[in-house]
Amino acid sequence: MEQDTIKIVKRTVGLLLLLAAAAGIGGALLWYFGSPWAASAAQKDIQAYVQLSYPGQELEIGKARYDLSTHGYQALVQDPVQEDAFFTVSVKDGQVLADSYEADVNQMGNTIRRLEQAYTEQVQKRLEELELPAPLTPVVRLDESSATLVQLGMAFSQKGPLHYHLMLEGTQFSPTLDTAAQLLGQVYAQMETAEYDFASYGVQLEKDGSAIAVAQVLPAQIKGGNLARILQLALEGDGENGVYISVRAPQEPPEESERER
Repeated sequence: MEQDTIKIVKRTVGLLLLLAAAAGIGGALLWYFGSPWAASAAQKDIQAYVQLSYPGQELEIGKARYDLSTHGYQALVQDPVQEDAFFTVSVKDGQVLADSYEADVNQMGNTIRRLEQAYTEQVQKRLEELELPAPLTPVVRLDESSATLVQLGMAFSQKGPLHYHLMLEGTQFSPTLDTAAQLLGQVYAQMETAEYDFASYGVQLEKDGSAIAVAQVLPAQIKGGNLARILQLALEGDGENGVYISVRAPQEPPEESERER
């Protein structure tokens, strides 16, 4: 009889441990992936919020999806007709966490990003024609002064009234002033041939722990043929030419005595 009681106790304890483990796994899954019940409730919360905040607008609301960073849910809301008129709404436990309408639509964030990406792709094609010894990644950014000229759904044109800046990034070039000056000269010539007009140029090079960043270089400074000297003066602290330079040397290995510690 005593042995039977012990077996029952062991089985009960084992069952409780299994239930606890299952509950822990279930809790972890809910933590990382959410639940269909919470998603359904979030969908209703987002729909109610959009109807209340944007009455009269024919907006389509996407499926609410779990956001691990906030442990809430977010959905894409978009105008099916107007290009770039889309934004996200995030909710958690019935409360609205964020609404990106102001930044993405009112302040033309979606349009600006699309225009920048379109120009970046155009520049990338021109860089491939240069057949450089290593790849350069272009990043095009709209000048802040042009933001007020952007209209929702505005078509991309490199010859329009907007001003852009071009930054080049490379990880296989020697990060020196001479290399930076040479690359900027080559890329500027290619952009000029393509009739791409940038308000300023820059380049960031990093290799083997060393890095150099050059920014705010004007087209006239490149075209003048004396860019290497201009960069050297900027490195020495001459701020009159407006060029920004940052240099990072590789970290030296610790001395033997420090390693022994």
